[in-house]
Parts: sequence; structure tokens; C-alpha cells
Amino acid sequence: MLISWEQACLLADDLATQVTKGDCQLNFIVAIARGGFVPARLLSARLDVARLASIGIRYIDDSRTRREFYSFPHPVGNDHRILLVEDVLETGQSLLDARDRLVEAGARVWTAAYFYQSRSAVPPDFSLGVRDEPVMFPWD
Repeated sequence: MLISWEQACLLADDLATQVTKGDCQLNFIVAIARGGFVPARLLSARLDVARLASIGIRYIDDSRTRREFYSFPHPVGNDHRILLVEDVLETGQSLLDARDRLVEAGARVWTAAYFYQSRSAVPPDFSLGVRDEPVMFPWD
């Protein structure tokens, strides 16, 4: 499935509507590098949340089971209500790891992705549904 820039913006509108209905009272949006950069920025504008950062995770072994955080937003604490954003969740493990790390730092965290695959370890709190076929965004 090929998504155009126009479609990506419309999808961001739909996702922002869901998040607004969730009444999270967000004050921070964190993108998972790299797929989450553009969706996080689009959601930032639509949700009127100016504070935007990213969290970077990379695999450090060939079997893709061990991860390392190479960037983390600072400071993060009890006063942060964060929307953690990715474009598509395949396994969902990076999202889980990032969420856990932010929660350990004291933040309240909700998750969002345009789509997630049925094999994902967890569905995001906010999404536009399951898509098991490959999705190509204009930023890919």
C-alpha cells in the first residue's frame, strides 16, 4: 500500500481525532526514530502540543533481539503526559521498550501509530487499525 503525502496528512487528522477523544491532556510528543518523526510532527500541530522530541533505539545484534537506546529525551518526569508515536508497528517491540523506558522515568505514556500488524506484541492505544500488507509512506 502506497500512501501519498496528502493521504498521510488525512490519516494524521483521523489519528488526532482519536487521541483528542482519549482526553489524555498531553504536554509532550515523542517520536520513535525514524519512522515516527513525520507522524509525530503532524500530530504535534493537530493536537497543539509544541513540545516534541525523539527516542532512538537500534538493534545491537544480528538476531535483532538486543536493543540500545542511542537518544532519549531529557528531562522526563512525573509531570509529563507523553504520546509516543511510530508510523507502523511490525513487532511492536521498539514501542514497548520505549514506552517502558519513559514510564520508568516517571511519565504517563500513551502510544499511537497509523497502523499495526497483527503480529505486533501489543496494539497502540491509538491507531487506524491492522494492516498486514506492507505500507510505504512518502518518508520511507
